[in-house]
Amino acid sequence: MKNNKKLLIQIPNEIIKNKVFMMDSNTFATYTYLKYLYFRNYNNEEIELLHRDFKNTLNISDNRTMKKCLLNLYKQGIILDYIDSFPKRKPIKLTFVPEPFETQSFTQLPATILYKINNIGCIGLRILFYYESFINRNDRSELQFAFPSIETTAMELNINKETVIQYNKILQENKLLKITKYEIEWDGVYNHLDKPLFIKYNNHYDVILKNM
Repeated sequence: MKNNKKLLIQIPNEIIKNKVFMMDSNTFATYTYLKYLYFRNYNNEEIELLHRDFKNTLNISDNRTMKKCLLNLYKQGIILDYIDSFPKRKPIKLTFVPEPFETQSFTQLPATILYKINNIGCIGLRILFYYESFINRNDRSELQFAFPSIETTAMELNINKETVIQYNKILQENKLLKITKYEIEWDGVYNHLDKPLFIKYNNHYDVILKNM
């Protein structure tokens, strides 16, 4: 992976935005890592991996958390093997079905973003994919930033607003996200009581691909 910084991981937008089934951030990161291994395995559904490497990549220290993530994917038909224990020296063997549904669109980020999880966490990874899902990189005539409200982001990713704000800051500190903030502005209109009406524009979120 280190020798190919142009390798991209493609995630269905339905998974990023919890449109097909609900997926917490740890499970999302697990899915993302399996999608990377699947691609590196020439789209072979049979995957082998050492759970130690798995945990280190995703910065998950607890075996129980990892088992829970794999169980979530098993229940949703993304992996076909029920895994209740990890061999100490042998790899885990599982069958990975990346899209057990009809998908309409994908969002992609460089595979090297997996190296950033130790700094940005699984939630940071999820938020980056979420913002990127609003951007059409193939059409430069379109806006190259995302502008969902914090409330919408929190609702679609099933996290609270404070967590969104916290990880936005972490992503900024790691130079993976640029945020342009907008204050409340008067739009030049008065209401029927002759009081000025104000409008609040959503922040703009630029995902900085060159730093991944």
